[in-house]
Parts: sequence; C-alpha cells; structure tokens
Amino acid sequence: MLNKIIKRALFGFATGVFIGQTILIIESLFIGDGNFYPVTPYLAAHASSKLAAVIIQYFVTAFIGSAFAAGSVIFEMDKWSLLKQTVLHFIISSVAMYFAGFICGWFPHNLISSLIWFGVFIIIYIIFWFSFYSYYKAQVRKINESLMK
Repeated sequence: MLNKIIKRALFGFATGVFIGQTILIIESLFIGDGNFYPVTPYLAAHASSKLAAVIIQYFVTAFIGSAFAAGSVIFEMDKWSLLKQTVLHFIISSVAMYFAGFICGWFPHNLISSLIWFGVFIIIYIIFWFSFYSYYKAQVRKINESLMK
C-alpha cells in the first residue's frame, strides 16, 4: 500500500505542477495585457524575490497534486465504509487546498474569506464526488450486466 501511495504522490506531483501552470497561463490570458502572471501579488510581495515566489508556488501546486493523488488510495480501502473514505479524503484534500491557498495568497487572510474558501471548496468537492460516484456506479452496473449474460 505504501508503494502505491508513493507512486501516486509522484504522479500527482507532476500533475499538480502541470495543472497549476495551465491555470496561470489561462488567468494571464484572461487579463489580456500580454503579460504572464506567475504568482499572486500577495506571494510576490511576501517572498524574498520573484524567483522565490515562483519556486514556492511550483512546490505548492506539486503538493496539492501529490495530496490529491496519494489521497485517492483511501477509496481502495475495502474494509472502510464509503462515508469514512469520503470524510478522510475530504479532510486531506481541504487541508491541502487551504494550506496552498493561504501560502500563495489565493484569498485574503481573514475569517470571512476562509469561510468562503471552505464553502466554495465544499461545493466543488461535492460536485466532483457525485460525478465520480455516478461514473463508478455506472461502471459497476455495466460489469454486473455483462456477468449476467
């Protein structure tokens, strides 16, 4: 199991960086002034240099990818209920995202912004959870139907 967690975390590292950089490119395109914005103004102001800010954000997005990918192993714990798996995965995911958002300045550092951040995260998590649940439920149904033939 540990080997599977490590492999997924390494895959998630690269995936997190790729997704993070893609989001930055899209955000920069939406700003539309021809410049690339690699970090938030908050992170740029609080890091020792622009390069340090980019490196911090690089590893933060890698951390997010690793946490999500390694955390997915939880759903393979057959002895655990779906509720237990989901709660633990939610805790890992939300802590990773909050940590990343806080470090990178993706939201203001106050209680209201933190609550809004968690509210949005919960809504997005529920949407993804139901999407994956529906997909895998349909896959199980197809497999069961093929076994009945």
